[in-house]
Amino acid sequence: YIVDCLVEEVLQRQSEATRCFLLQSAILDRLSGPLCAAVTGQPDSKAQLEALERGNFFVVPLDDRRHWYRYHHLFAEVLRVHLAADLPEQLSPLHGRASAWYEQHGSVNDAIHHAIAAQNFERAANLIERAIPEIRRTRQESTLLGWLRTLPNELVRNRPVLSAHYAWVLLAQGEMEVVYDFFHPAA
Repeated sequence: YIVDCLVEEVLQRQSEATRCFLLQSAILDRLSGPLCAAVTGQPDSKAQLEALERGNFFVVPLDDRRHWYRYHHLFAEVLRVHLAADLPEQLSPLHGRASAWYEQHGSVNDAIHHAIAAQNFERAANLIERAIPEIRRTRQESTLLGWLRTLPNELVRNRPVLSAHYAWVLLAQGEMEVVYDFFHPAA
């Protein structure tokens, strides 16, 4: 409650551009100028992040070069709540832009995370299919299983690559009944 009141007070004192930047960039776990520019549409995002850090806006640098930042976790959580309450129609497009940026910059895990958050399950499925060789090579079966469980069952069933790997991961974890139930849904 105290953090929420503090954030509300902070937000009310900001310009509309800064307030929008804070709310829209709150969907991101890590912040950089280029990423925030792609997500928020504000080309001056690097300068915005630097100003927020100088102004003690709960912005923490993650590297010595100050390329990557993050919001304090409580601040970020309250911003996300405000974004969902004030601008719910922006959530999916913001996550979609984040997913596209991460894909273009080679961070498939983050691209998948944001595609799922955007509820763009077709995009997430495409990204997951492309990531499977690396997932298998690095033995990240639990990550793959988590992603596949977030997708609609029908989507996974209709995509042979996804359904085969879903069955493989479930079998590897000894979840035989889940495999049977998945491929033989009750009518």
